[in-house]
Amino acid sequence: MTVTRDRLFDVLALAGATSLLIVSLVGPPGGVAYTAVGTTIQVMAVGILVFRRKAPLGILWFTVATSAGMTIAELAARGTVIDLTRDESTLWIPQAVTPFVVCTAMASSRTRAAWLPAGLLFVLSVRPWEFTGARLATSLLLIAVPAVMGVTFGARDRLYRMQMEAARAEERATLAAEMHDVVTHRVSLMVLQAGGLEMTAKDDETRRAAEELRANGCQALEELREVVAILRAETGEAKGAVTQAPVPELSTLVSESTSVGVAVELVEEGTADQASPVVRRTAHRIVQEALTNARKHAPGAAVRVAVNYGPAGTRVSVRNTAPDRPADPDLTAAGSGSGLDNLRERVSMIGGTLDAGPSPEGGFHVSATLTEPTS
Repeated sequence: MTVTRDRLFDVLALAGATSLLIVSLVGPPGGVAYTAVGTTIQVMAVGILVFRRKAPLGILWFTVATSAGMTIAELAARGTVIDLTRDESTLWIPQAVTPFVVCTAMASSRTRAAWLPAGLLFVLSVRPWEFTGARLATSLLLIAVPAVMGVTFGARDRLYRMQMEAARAEERATLAAEMHDVVTHRVSLMVLQAGGLEMTAKDDETRRAAEELRANGCQALEELREVVAILRAETGEAKGAVTQAPVPELSTLVSESTSVGVAVELVEEGTADQASPVVRRTAHRIVQEALTNARKHAPGAAVRVAVNYGPAGTRVSVRNTAPDRPADPDLTAAGSGSGLDNLRERVSMIGGTLDAGPSPEGGFHVSATLTEPTS
């Protein structure tokens, strides 16, 4: 169900309930008529109709409670709710909102929880102790028909969502296959070229650089295969068990940054074995993104990486000082700019929190608390 259609239904429901309320106030003699008490209840019921999507079942139970109160008040003292000078057969339920409340609750409920209050509301509207055919027909129109419509709408919307999720899963699988084919081809070429350069280089420095380039390319291929395997597992297209590569050590990330001239200090408290693989992998990704941003946006800055491992969770902090020279505009323009947003989403998926922003001294910080998943 789209947002536009939801808003249209909300407007129509409010307009319909308001119209029924107006009829009860200015209708002809012999029609629907309430006293000041009954009118107040009707207006209040229409007012809470705006919350029907936020708490549909709660609003339905509120309607039941209101109807029961109206019934008890009218039985105890006739004329309390119904204007006896105009009508003695008016339904005592808040009928201006009843069909819309019932329909929404039945459409939103995935269990049978809404059937009980809907049934009670039907009994209160029929009033078996004063049964008439007209009252039964009106009750069927105001409660039974909206209930059936709500069940139908809910089933249709759930089917639509399932179809959309299946389509998205298929799209992810297609994207994973294309990403694997295209990126693997290019990175494999880079690895082969780096291997060839390592074999033909005439000096040690060039051979070392070529070896590092080849190793990074191989690592990128391994990580790409892991990501594609996870995507295929989510779509049910994985063949066999998904095997994940071992979580790289944070010291490797620090060494990589140090080798290109970034001063990085790593402080680890506790042991990495205390953290689960998913937490360790997320911590690795946070540090990786933070160091990449420091290299791009803060040339010449010193970076401090602090990780505290614990049985209940892991805290990660990456802080860099202010840069000592302007950043390379071509380098800062590279990338999608959504790295931190993706990290926040990844951290939130495991129940953690992430905070990132400029530091008062002119640098930048990335801090995260990663909660261990419960079994």
